[in-house]
Amino acid sequence: MHCRSKVLYGMLTTALGIALTACGGNGDGGGLEAGAPQESAAESGSGSGSGKASPAVKAEWSPALAMGQPAPGLYETQVSGGGKFQVTATKIVKGTPKQLKDGHYIDADRTLEGGTPYFVYVTYTLKEGKPSVVNSDLNSHAVILDENGEKAAERPVVHTGYVEGGCPVGQIYLGWDVGETRTRCSIYIAKAGSPQPARLAWNLNATTADDYKKGVSWGWTTTQ
Repeated sequence: MHCRSKVLYGMLTTALGIALTACGGNGDGGGLEAGAPQESAAESGSGSGSGKASPAVKAEWSPALAMGQPAPGLYETQVSGGGKFQVTATKIVKGTPKQLKDGHYIDADRTLEGGTPYFVYVTYTLKEGKPSVVNSDLNSHAVILDENGEKAAERPVVHTGYVEGGCPVGQIYLGWDVGETRTRCSIYIAKAGSPQPARLAWNLNATTADDYKKGVSWGWTTTQ
């Protein structure tokens, strides 16, 4: 009985060893050696062995348009309720602290004290369709960005810009005709210490700095 027990035990051990080898154990099948540490996905990387993920590559700016140069393509905005427009940034006028004061912007928001106003003019030409919203805020898609694609100035809640030397009082229209061109002016304010603006972008769907960089933008040029 004792010998039988040893034989049976030996057979079980041999069978277990064969099973481990077939499953990638420490046999000659090329599996991991016993006790060898397994490399995690985070540590494996892409051959560098550093264990650090590669930094995300930031988007480069698309070529800048010149002021007065139309953006390529046509754009249909939700705020207009239809119609396809050609969009052209025509000029940016750099304002003064006095205009902020005279327009009561600082009274409404003390964080704007010491800021710089910019009056942004964008022209829209209806090329196709019929907008259902006649006097829509088409400039709501325009943004002022720094070199990194982040916003360098914001439109205040009250953003008419109707001050002396600023935006003219906007006209009230009764409808749009195909081929008709209108210019919209909006005020943007860069707070004191804000980064230097680099682009004026116009984008319907951008949500990140990279989105804006890949889209349509005009090189930053101001007049006094």
